[in-house]
Amino acid sequence: MIFYDVIGDVHGYSDELEALLQKLGYLKVNEVYSHPGGRKVVFVGDFIDRGPKIRETLHLVRDMVLSGNAQAVMGNHEYNAVCFNTPNLHSGGYYRKHNYKEIHQHYDTLKQFKDFSSEWEMFLDWFRHLPMFLELDAFKVVHAYWNDDNINWLKENYKHATIGLNADFLQAVSVKESIAFKAVEETLKGPEQELPDGQFMVDKEGTERRECRLKWWSANKSTMGEGIMSCPDSLFESPMPEGSDLKIFISEKPVFFGHYWLHDNPVIENKSAICLDYSVAKGGKLVAARMEGDQLQLIY
Repeated sequence: MIFYDVIGDVHGYSDELEALLQKLGYLKVNEVYSHPGGRKVVFVGDFIDRGPKIRETLHLVRDMVLSGNAQAVMGNHEYNAVCFNTPNLHSGGYYRKHNYKEIHQHYDTLKQFKDFSSEWEMFLDWFRHLPMFLELDAFKVVHAYWNDDNINWLKENYKHATIGLNADFLQAVSVKESIAFKAVEETLKGPEQELPDGQFMVDKEGTERRECRLKWWSANKSTMGEGIMSCPDSLFESPMPEGSDLKIFISEKPVFFGHYWLHDNPVIENKSAICLDYSVAKGGKLVAARMEGDQLQLIY
């Protein structure tokens, strides 16, 4: 039986990743981390942007994957990087805009690969063929949101090992309001809740948003403060809008995910859906979930 350690969003903080791997008992042998007991790592995506050692992070993670010591799913930042670098032959430009907001979010990665263009092309090709979810014997992994309808669509249409994020696939999923768009958008970025009465929040990039990320994993979503991320103070005690998805997420196999920039000490709020992103890129913690049979421990 193989035991696993699932690791949250790294965002270019390779020193913190190495420290966590060493704490988990992994050793660097021939420049690649492996575990003497045969344990494997699963990464939840978002390896790039923000951090000081993005190149080092990508080499470490990819080498572990290629050596069979790890698996990885795609994060929205890897997806965005592919879209940013793939020309849109239908309407011109690229599948991700090159405006200030997009360049600013991607700037640290572009800067750190300025003199390593062939390496960057290698990593982009690797991103294009990453799976968007994993379903293993004892658990499941996705970057932002596990929804069975979305996952089933990806099973039928996203052939990551052979086709990957080619231009035809990106064109299909770029059609707003389509099933394809919803499947990829929610799997990699999560569902959102529209704010009422013209309210808005300002995200970490300084952008005004009239939708907030839904805490789909939360066991209690009765008020907006409980149900959405970055809820405006004026709405904190307001009930969730009519028609909101207030169901408690239940899964026979636990789902591990990242993406949501949680803070404070890591906790398991819902044993069916466990977030491992605790904002290492904002002075928080890099977190791993150690799986041993039915036992689960958060390590950071």
